[in-house]
Amino acid sequence: MHIQPIFAIPEIHELYRLIRTYPLATLIGSADHGLEANLLPVELDETGVRARLLGHVAKKHPVATFPASSEVVVVFQSPNAYISPRWYVNGQRSGRVAPSWNYIAVEVRGQISFIDDPQWIISHLESLTEAQESGRSDPWTLKEAAPEFVEGASKNLLGFEIVISKVSGKRFLSQQRTEADRRSVAQNLTRSNSASAQELASLIRDVS
Repeated sequence: MHIQPIFAIPEIHELYRLIRTYPLATLIGSADHGLEANLLPVELDETGVRARLLGHVAKKHPVATFPASSEVVVVFQSPNAYISPRWYVNGQRSGRVAPSWNYIAVEVRGQISFIDDPQWIISHLESLTEAQESGRSDPWTLKEAAPEFVEGASKNLLGFEIVISKVSGKRFLSQQRTEADRRSVAQNLTRSNSASAQELASLIRDVS
């Protein structure tokens, strides 16, 4: 991922926080028929010597054909939105404006390996579910599902782990513009009916 210094996210703890915040990842690797890209929820595990991403797919999924220990790329992305040149207050005076798109992205590279173990799958699903349900007033747990359903699913799923060798991030939130321009961009995004645009406005204010 091309990252200019002004947009780089150097802090590893911030990169990991973003991974946890936006866990639906695009996993890219080489399958039997060529490059394969899929959206998959993953969890970050920092308990070992090296941080890992943990996930699962159906045993007949194309990801299951990735060669063991092959390198994969995993991309995480925040809410994003188109930025109109009309929103740049100072830019209107200079004429130095162009359409843009604001977003945050994190890229992870590492080697993938697979885990064919029903108990591992159940533990992983419990952890993945807990991470998403923990903030709810009435959180659902895997124990509420029929035991025979969970057992059957665990036998049809294949776990995977990606040992992280490199992680980098890009925060492209109009930092190159003036403070007045950024305030205007955030205000205009707030007026949008898009929940993604409104969340992006908060992200822009955080870096202003």
